[in-house]
This record gives sequence, structure tokens and C-alpha cells, in this order.
Amino acid sequence: MTRTLIQNACVLSMDPAVGDFDEADILIEGEKILAVGPRLRAEAAEVVDGRGRIVTPGMVNAHIHTWEYQLRGIGSDWVGSRDYHNNMHKNLATRYGTRDVYLGNLLGALNQLRGGTTTIVDWCHILRDAEMTDAAIDALEESGIRAVFARGTVKPPERPGEVPYHKKPFPREEIHRLRTGRLASDDRRVTLAMAILGPDWGEYDVAAHDIRLAREYGLINSAHTYGRKGKRVVEDGYPRLAAEGLLGPDHNIGHGNCFDDAELKIVLDAGCTITATNLTEMLNYEQPAMLGRLVKHGATPSIGTDCDPYFNSSMLWVMRHAFLHQRELDNRSLYAEGRWPAKTQHSTLTRDALYWATMGGAKAFGLDKKTGSITPGKQADLVMFDARGLNIFPALPGGNPAHIVVMYAETSDIENVMVAGRFVKRDGRLSFDADRLARLNEELLASRLRMFEEGQYVSRPVERGPQPERFVL
Repeated sequence: MTRTLIQNACVLSMDPAVGDFDEADILIEGEKILAVGPRLRAEAAEVVDGRGRIVTPGMVNAHIHTWEYQLRGIGSDWVGSRDYHNNMHKNLATRYGTRDVYLGNLLGALNQLRGGTTTIVDWCHILRDAEMTDAAIDALEESGIRAVFARGTVKPPERPGEVPYHKKPFPREEIHRLRTGRLASDDRRVTLAMAILGPDWGEYDVAAHDIRLAREYGLINSAHTYGRKGKRVVEDGYPRLAAEGLLGPDHNIGHGNCFDDAELKIVLDAGCTITATNLTEMLNYEQPAMLGRLVKHGATPSIGTDCDPYFNSSMLWVMRHAFLHQRELDNRSLYAEGRWPAKTQHSTLTRDALYWATMGGAKAFGLDKKTGSITPGKQADLVMFDARGLNIFPALPGGNPAHIVVMYAETSDIENVMVAGRFVKRDGRLSFDADRLARLNEELLASRLRMFEEGQYVSRPVERGPQPERFVL
């Protein structure tokens, strides 16, 4: 069994039992971390120089629509979820075929690895049939990423004579096929979950059916939850699901910004997890991302990048903005309460954001025994940041390593990425075949242009007409 020894690195384990080290070694045997500590000895090991580097667990992107990768750069000036659904689900998504899904998932997953994300929750709601489903899984497996494949369903335009998507229960035959076939085991690098409509986007009987189906097959289920009253398909959906015993740690909520305090208490008391996609929510939602409110209730946030059409799907970006977004809210609350400036330590720290981006996502999807921290016995999912370049230098040594990673590091500073003990990025370059990647990029570009043509989609600058109500300062 192969052994790798990372020597003399600054280690942020994110495990209190292991601790952090200004200088330590990490011994990896096969897929797993064997030991962490100073001056480890290992025979027949490949030695990797960790001097001037910070090693963290691989980041866990707890909510991404990976298939959207080829539609980047078109959505930040859209008006909220209205334009997103009109342009994406009702138009461009309907142009996707099997090969388009494969290309988006493969190149989207490779982009995540390049940026230090070793695990994604691929919330794949583009799938019309088994062929598209298998293509999405093929791409994830080929990329080398660890993934929870959350099999979802499409949201096409409503047409006369057809049953609208919000009335359609999840296709049992697909879950049975996957759970008794290629994704039967939870010990694989790619595992199965269900991306369901939930009561905000589907009728109550559909939501109840889908959660029961997930439980029958032992799967986590995740639902988009916009949460604003008056916009939900089922106004009292979550309280009803809780009363029927259908909520628990196996139910993940995406967003949830508009839950009032009573609704939030109901879902958290039931054990549900909540994933914030704070960049999307800062862009489109009228309420703050679910970060500090979760911490206040004793829950751990998880975070994700969500939608590539809006912005670069970098977990470094999301982690940094999660910290800044919550710190701003903390500051405003203190000021409103007449307690500004804070007399003691701030309630939100950079280390918190790093925890949300690693262990937070791992906990939300039942992966915390496998990944999310640098712990002996866990899978060797690691990121090495080179702190010697101008982007970070001279912050290390002497600086707070968590602060450095959250507030300074960019993708260009990520030297090495490892998934299950194998380097998927080495010396700043993806391990994926470069010639094949170039060919795939050309094919993906053709896929993008074809869909724009078929959908008659043209991205234009926003026309400046009469201005709406602006800022009150």
C-alpha cells in the first residue's frame, strides 16, 4: 500500500482532538490518514515538502448545480428567482441532452478540485431520464472528486394537457435502479441522495411521498426552501411534515432564509440541516443567509456555491463572504443594541467560516466520519496552500493560519489537492490529462453556443431607465 508523508507543514486539522500545528507531518497510507504530528517516521513513503505551506481538510461544497457550468457569466443582473427560472428551467435547461450533462458535470467537478473543493453535493435537477442520470454520475466518477449525487428532477414550463412538475412525485424506479445498482454502497467515493421539491416547490402529498421514498432506501433528501410566506406551494408545509414525523437529520434544507423564528425552531428541533449559499442569497434574497441564526440555535451551518451562471463557484469566495456577511450582521446588531464596539471577542471568527466550509458540509450529509477534518482514520482529502507567494506572503509565519486561508488565499495559491490519498492537483496543475481537457473545453463551448442559439438567448447589458427606490442611508 502506498504511503505519502507531508513534512513540516502548518496544519489546520479542524479536529479539536488532533489540534493544529505550526509545523507537523501528515502520514497517509492508501486512501486514509494514518497519523498527524511532529517528526513522524515512515518507511517507503513519498515525501512532500510542506515548509511554507498550510494544509487544511478539503472543502465540502454542500450545494452546487454542477450541470450549469457551461452557462457561466449570464445571471448576475437577472431579477431574482423569476429571471433564473425563466431563463434556466423554462428555456436553457430544456436544451440539455445527455452529453451536455456529462460535459457540465465533468468540467464543473474538475473546476471544484482545482479550487480546493474535494467533496461536492451535486444537486442535479436537470435529469429527465436514466441516460442523463448515468452520464452525470459517469462524469463525477471520472473527475476524481468525492460527491454526494443528489438525483433531482426537471422543472420544465407548464404545457396544456401535461401534469405540471410540482404535482409529480419522485420517480421510484430511478431511485430503486440506482440504490440497488451502481450507487448501492455508501462506502463509494460517489454516493446517492435525493434532491426533492419539498413543500415550497411541490404539493404536500408530493413532498411527503418523496421523503418517505428517501427513507425507504436509506437516503438523505434535500429540498430548496425559499421560505417567503405567500410564495410557497404549501404555506404550512414544514410544520405539517414535522407533525407527521417526516423531518429529521436525513432532511437537508437549501437556503431557508425567510423562515420565521417559529418555523426555524421546528425544523432545527426535528434535526434538519440547513445549507446556506450566501453569495446567491446576498444577490437575490431579501433576508440574510442562514449562518448566525443557525449558530444561535446551536446548529452548524454548511455552505455551498449554488449557481455557476451568477459567479465563480469558488468555495474560497463563499467561505470569505460568509464570514464577512455574518460579521457585518453581528456589527449592526451590536450597534442597534447600543453595544458598539464589541467589548470582547467578535462572535464570528475566520475559523468559524473554515469550519462551515469543511466539517459543516460533511456533517450535513453524513460524511463527517469520512472527511471534513484531518483525523487519523479518515479519508485523506487535503488541500495544500503555498503561503510563499505574493498573494499571502509574509502572513506566515506569525499570522493566524485560518485567517490567512479565509481572507487571503485564492485558487492560484492552491499547490496540491488530494482526494482519498491520490493527488488530483499537483504542483499547481490538475492531474487530469491536459490534452483531453482541452478537447473537452472545446466541446463544452460548442454545447454552450448551441443552447444559446436554440433558446434564442442573448445576454445584453441592462438598459438604464427610470431608477427604482434606491438606498436609504
